[in-house]
Amino acid sequence: MEIKGVVNLTGLLDGSGDGFFISDAKGKLLYCNPATNPLVGINMVKYKSLYNLLKKNLINRSTAIEAIQKKSVVTGEVKSAAGNSVIATSAPVFNYEGDLECVICNLRDYSSLYRDKKKYYSLNQNRNNKLESAYKILKIKGEDYNYELVYCSSVMEEIITLAINLSKVESTVLLQGETGVGKELIAHLIHDRSERKGGPFVKINCASIPANLFESELFGYEPGSFTGALKKGKKGHFELAHKGTLFLDEVAEISLEMQPKLLNVLQDKKIFRVGSTEARPVDVRIIAATNRDLKKMVDEGKFREDLYYRLNVIPVAIPPLRNRMVEIPMFVSYFKNKFQQRYALENKEFSQELIKHLYWYPWPGNVRELANLVERYGTLSI
Repeated sequence: MEIKGVVNLTGLLDGSGDGFFISDAKGKLLYCNPATNPLVGINMVKYKSLYNLLKKNLINRSTAIEAIQKKSVVTGEVKSAAGNSVIATSAPVFNYEGDLECVICNLRDYSSLYRDKKKYYSLNQNRNNKLESAYKILKIKGEDYNYELVYCSSVMEEIITLAINLSKVESTVLLQGETGVGKELIAHLIHDRSERKGGPFVKINCASIPANLFESELFGYEPGSFTGALKKGKKGHFELAHKGTLFLDEVAEISLEMQPKLLNVLQDKKIFRVGSTEARPVDVRIIAATNRDLKKMVDEGKFREDLYYRLNVIPVAIPPLRNRMVEIPMFVSYFKNKFQQRYALENKEFSQELIKHLYWYPWPGNVRELANLVERYGTLSI
């Protein structure tokens, strides 16, 4: 059986021990492999639609329907009226026009998955306890900031070593990674360990500045350049970062109209304030960051190719927390101590059972989300 957009896939799924089913964009069941019905305890194809299964209370939820609604991958526990429990991961499939075509759902027996996780956790528990006390902390201090970068995994050790090495050169760096993985901390680390440490570290969030103000914010403006302009004019972020580092966060959000002007500055090392014909030289080290796929945006015509190559001199990919879950006990310990000191809270330990369950979660908000959870747990438990 072939389903448009999922070529020759079902033949491979027929032999899998995991359950797999495919639905169309409206929740109609197109295919179930032989392992699906025994796992769920229900003949799903008999009911033709996921909505029918929900309507008859045969399942308590459908991650496939949630994936259709959110147009993104959804993972969660699904319980059936037969008493079975599975972990379901549903992934939407899009056609070349970007329209949702179908959803592929993988089902795994909850009890066996729990045993696997328990075994993994048991094997790593002693190591994790050691990590809680053995993690490394890098101090990053400046006139206006005071940060700590904590880590214990080998992958982060490599990234931090790379960042320190990059601090010794002037090459443009492009930090890539999901929201909350610590891109700004790595940018601060590169600046803090460089010869520019005595100069300013200036951050501009490219997503937060309206398009009509972006040029004046980046390059500054002369007195009387436009209605509402300050009488004395204003320095832009490039001038403010002179002899230091300019951190272009969310760089993918710069409009196509502004991208050529940024490219010119990166090439010529000179800026023109809005309303001025005078070129002003700037000595700035550029570090950019994004949570988007810039190469894909170039292919789609949403980002200039020449600017992409100008920014992507040295790419640094920071992995999400779900790819370095060994650091979860470390972060729990670190943030717990941090918030207890900040709010003068009593020492409250996170149980090993609770930490064990943290391994189940995919952490879309990464380290930032975990920090928020630890703070919430600590303060609500007063």
